[in-house]
Amino acid sequence: MPGPVFLEGEKVTLRPPEEEDVDLIQCWMNDPSVWRRALDVNPTSRQQCAEFIEDVLQGDDGVHCLACDDSAPLGLVSLNDSQYGPDETSRARDTELAYWFDPDHHGQGYGSDAARRMIQYAFEDRNFRRITARPGSFNDASVGLLESLGFTHEGTLREAAWFRGEYHDMLYYGLLREEWNSQ
Repeated sequence: MPGPVFLEGEKVTLRPPEEEDVDLIQCWMNDPSVWRRALDVNPTSRQQCAEFIEDVLQGDDGVHCLACDDSAPLGLVSLNDSQYGPDETSRARDTELAYWFDPDHHGQGYGSDAARRMIQYAFEDRNFRRITARPGSFNDASVGLLESLGFTHEGTLREAAWFRGEYHDMLYYGLLREEWNSQ
């Protein structure tokens, strides 16, 4: 495994992305079953992917981890800085949960385990009060994952996403710390 384990779930370990992961992440970013659901339609070169890893995944804006089964990376799970302020003194204490997984590993519980562990970290270690997520209405698997973790549908941006030749709604989900603690 290229990097040390940062967090451990029941099925996965979470570790920071490293330079050695660029080829795999580039494959995911160019896989239509990943990028179409993530709403990023541009092809990604190796250099662009390396810059994405350095600037975003290894940057100071948020927490980004590869979810791994043993040493094999399965996908990416992130806590992105709040729209209300990225610093630790942000009054809203809000972060956004985001994730994408290799299609070969969908439906096996890896995404749920990685998201659950990242949520626990957000509330217990980072002292966030609220977590949001924004799946497209076409992404039934992501909606199901969020609802299984206790997220509540809070709103809809009508026809805000273009996916496979049609406009779709973007869904806004939220989870408060007290809701998580009561599970």
